[in-house]
Amino acid sequence: MRRRPSLSSAMPAPSVLSAAPRAASPAFPPIRSLALMAVLAMAGTMAASLARADAGSMPPAAKTAAAKPAPTAKAAWRTLSPETCAPLGEADRARLPAAWAKYLDATRRCELTAPGGTARVALVSVFAETYYETRAADAPWEDFPKPLLVDRDFRCVGGLPELFPFDQPRTLTLRHGLWREGVPQEIRVQVSNPAVGGDYALPALRWDAAEHRYRAAGAKASADSPCPTS
Repeated sequence: MRRRPSLSSAMPAPSVLSAAPRAASPAFPPIRSLALMAVLAMAGTMAASLARADAGSMPPAAKTAAAKPAPTAKAAWRTLSPETCAPLGEADRARLPAAWAKYLDATRRCELTAPGGTARVALVSVFAETYYETRAADAPWEDFPKPLLVDRDFRCVGGLPELFPFDQPRTLTLRHGLWREGVPQEIRVQVSNPAVGGDYALPALRWDAAEHRYRAAGAKASADSPCPTS
């Protein structure tokens, strides 16, 4: 009678090598991984050092300029130089009232020009010093017409209570800015006065777009216009 083979003798025992799970092979050999990490660390250190060096080498003025945005053209203030004023053309001379006739040769037109733009407002004023160049040394002070502010069509849009740039014994400095569509929204005048009262500022002139003219700060809406009526 044959004997049935046992299960242990029929099936071979599993190999230790085949039963043990395989360890995942690293993406890089250990030595290459360490070298790569060292290179990356060195690159980061060098980048940080260069950034600190650039920041330290920037002069203080450059740092301030970089931190603060440049003022826009809209807000840029300009000082009117008398040297930029020009004699009136024939058309402008004909538009002025009769009270100006005696002083036309000494009258100048000063454009209030926006930075990089075209002037839309101008100041028309008698230059008293120019007028007296052809008068006797003891000539009396004249009752000059007050300066006018005019638009591009020579329509009066405001005026000054004192002559620009000189109204004996005072000297005026005019600044204009806060631009909108080429029109200075505000005009400021500082008066240098050697008399006892000392220096002072005229009321600022602010543009009233609804009425197309300048109004003195603090003036009532019913205040008389400085523009001539004839």
